[in-house]
Amino acid sequence: MRTLKLFFFLLFVSGISCAGEPGTDEIFDNKKLEKKELIEKEIKNEKKQEILVNTSIQVPKNPIDKIFLQTFGKPIDPRYSTLLKPCLPAKINHSCKSVRPKKTSSHFNRYYYYLNSKGGVYGVIAFSDQRIGNVEYCRSLIKEWKNYFNHFDFKLKTEEKNLDQLILVTEGIKKSDVYLSCYPESYRDVKSYFSLKLFVHEN
Repeated sequence: MRTLKLFFFLLFVSGISCAGEPGTDEIFDNKKLEKKELIEKEIKNEKKQEILVNTSIQVPKNPIDKIFLQTFGKPIDPRYSTLLKPCLPAKINHSCKSVRPKKTSSHFNRYYYYLNSKGGVYGVIAFSDQRIGNVEYCRSLIKEWKNYFNHFDFKLKTEEKNLDQLILVTEGIKKSDVYLSCYPESYRDVKSYFSLKLFVHEN
């Protein structure tokens, strides 16, 4: 019973600790992360004292359903984003809006929300059109975002030694892709020195 209580408390702490995207005001709480590690250690110690036969508990990770307070599949929420101007869509019969989210990251200064034919947001590109610093600094940003996305149902597709890019995918009910890059990019109306692309595939 005690182990079960600790298990549910761990889930609660885990949900809190990954609340905020890197570069926003809602940063990771190190004290809560330390508490989480202590709880995990205690649970492992208790498991050693119990006799468990062919039993294992794996906590499933949730698929990502929002970023910068914007929920995927829903229209742009005016409570959390200010519309600035149109941008070039990624697909025919779709649209794009340049926005200023209420919750922004210091890593980016441009935010493009991509909408499907029904007006629901299916993708976000956040990028900086200004140089952000040296290579090591950019790599540190990618590391922050990698740690953030580790709390969701993603699989790493880039090699560990590739510190300049990050590609994550999920094969869940709603397939999604994440791509971060320190390389300069220029396509459509995007000119970026550091970017985050997050797209949820439409069924």
